[in-house]
Amino acid sequence: MAAWLWKHCQDKFEMIFVFANTGQENEETLRFVNHCSAEFGFPVVWVETVVHHGTRKGSTHRIVDFNTADRDGKVFEEIIRKYGIPNMATPHCTRELKQAPIKSYAKSIGWKKYYTAIGIRIDEADRMNAKAKQMRFIYPLIAKNMQPMTKPKINFWWSQMPFRLQLKGYQGNCITCWKKGNPKLYQLARE
Repeated sequence: MAAWLWKHCQDKFEMIFVFANTGQENEETLRFVNHCSAEFGFPVVWVETVVHHGTRKGSTHRIVDFNTADRDGKVFEEIIRKYGIPNMATPHCTRELKQAPIKSYAKSIGWKKYYTAIGIRIDEADRMNAKAKQMRFIYPLIAKNMQPMTKPKINFWWSQMPFRLQLKGYQGNCITCWKKGNPKLYQLARE
């Protein structure tokens, strides 16, 4: 999605590509983000959440890079200390580890009203946020006026590239995300 947006829309929109590291990403994910930036030529701002304990202040951000990104789960542990362990009843990990630092970064550079592109494909449109319009989310891989894509089309596109994300389908980006089913988690534990 980012490569397509950069190639086809950079003359129409001011774009910033942001990667919010959770401290629980697979190393392959971090390498992939870095490689995409270098290969496709779009700059990526790396952010991590900053949790403010003992106050009602929401999470903000700090800028990191590939080399300084948390790989030990410290960022994730900080949100657990304040908000508890993310789960189905309280799924605050995306809000605190992804959305909050990205919003904080956008605010720090003076952006108030902007759109956020989400990489959900047309064959997974049921995953779209019900409040997408209100939250100013756009879905370039679903929108008919952009580049609707399915998983087979994405896989074909990546088969033409000189590199890929080196993860198996069950691994996913976050190492042991609670959203993974038990069979995936058991497989990861066995490995």
